[in-house]
Amino acid sequence: LWNLYGPTETNVCTAFRVPEDLPEDRDAPLPIGEVCPPLRARGVDESGIDVEPGATGELVIAGPGVMRGYFALPDLTRAAFFHDERGESWYRTGDLVHDPGNGNFVFHGRRDRMVKKRGYRIELGEVESALDSHGEVQRSAVIARQDDEAGLILSAFVALKPDGKKSVIAMKRHCTTKLPPYMIPDTITFLPALPMTSTDKVDYQRLKQLA
Repeated sequence: LWNLYGPTETNVCTAFRVPEDLPEDRDAPLPIGEVCPPLRARGVDESGIDVEPGATGELVIAGPGVMRGYFALPDLTRAAFFHDERGESWYRTGDLVHDPGNGNFVFHGRRDRMVKKRGYRIELGEVESALDSHGEVQRSAVIARQDDEAGLILSAFVALKPDGKKSVIAMKRHCTTKLPPYMIPDTITFLPALPMTSTDKVDYQRLKQLA
């Protein structure tokens, strides 16, 4: 079994072979793996500079297999790529990763899903992972919305398994074992199922309307 990663713009660009002796009680996400030759990968900061070893940065990809650009969309193409000091073109995946030191990148969520609350940076995907680890949760989604009085509010939407019990208190108590206080959702709404797009992804725009 392999865990393959890659946006449409790069095709599959990293891969991780899942160990046969993987513990059954493991709840940590699997790495997205090492870069697939002859592609090259780096983790960079907002300026395109390599982050320190072990630090989280945006995954950028270069080499054969990476698209040349978006057809008839030059502005979008310029925003998606940057050139290093040698003039090489790197595609910005928008995904945050870190390399623990063995070359196997670990995924931390989308750059555009990073928000700041009371001075703390929050990756909404990490809040979703905490909710998803609850035994009664089928799937969850979290959005951030601005409130004139309360500031940034984290709103969670949860679809339970058939035998799941709707308890906001229990869900928040579970989050306290996985997250620091500032990452615990302010509101939790239970839905029969999360709204999905035509490509089977969570429809976050619809959730923002519901919120």
